[in-house]
Amino acid sequence: MRNLSRLMLARIAFRSFFLQSSWNYRGMMSMGFLYAISPALDQIHQSTHAREGAYLRHLEYFNTNPYFSSIVMGVTLALEERLSRGEIGEDIIHDTKEGLMTACAAVGDGLFWDSWRPFIAVAALTFAFGNYLMTPLIFLALYNLPHLYFRFAGVYWGYREGTHVIRSLRGFRFPQIRQNLRYGTMIMLAYLIPNHVNLHTPYLLTNLPLEYFYFGEKVVQGIGALFLVTLGTIAYRARIDVLMISFLLMVCALVFFHWGILI
Repeated sequence: MRNLSRLMLARIAFRSFFLQSSWNYRGMMSMGFLYAISPALDQIHQSTHAREGAYLRHLEYFNTNPYFSSIVMGVTLALEERLSRGEIGEDIIHDTKEGLMTACAAVGDGLFWDSWRPFIAVAALTFAFGNYLMTPLIFLALYNLPHLYFRFAGVYWGYREGTHVIRSLRGFRFPQIRQNLRYGTMIMLAYLIPNHVNLHTPYLLTNLPLEYFYFGEKVVQGIGALFLVTLGTIAYRARIDVLMISFLLMVCALVFFHWGILI
């Protein structure tokens, strides 16, 4: 039986935005976690002694991806209700919370910061090169839509499904999503390089007639872009981070500029 209202869960999801406001090296996000779920703990545990025990229990070490933290909060509150009815012991809450925070940290960090953020950043660049003044707002909107979805929906999933929430998360196929986002990032980089980078090609096009020079430059730009994207794809399959690949592309551009090949 679930006793917390949807309004209470929405309140917890909102308070989860302050998860890292009291971040510290001893408990990491523990104080923010307790702050977020404290209204629900007050409702679940009526006696002062039980409430104090719950507060101390959740001041233990806690660290996970902030966007997925609400899932852990929902599961924790479902277990706290079972504890208040005497169905489980405190060790179940501790072990479940520790396992979930580790899993959510791995999935959330890999999804949002390692895959989604580079993808949206490169997508925003395509708008920026088109001189769209709303590009920063487009970036923020696109980036935060899935974040807000998991932030608010996660607490409902966790509270409703309890420890079975992992089955719901598996349905998203996060590894496949991450791989598709990474390939999408590489494809957009492949679009940006030939369309927004001009190449000097004096070594190849010196003897071309003027009427063929523009076409020849485009061909060389396409070949150069294909070469760079191929190298980037090989680097990705070698498990080099997408951000590192982007950095290496920037270094290549600086070297080519120094040699007079790029302008």
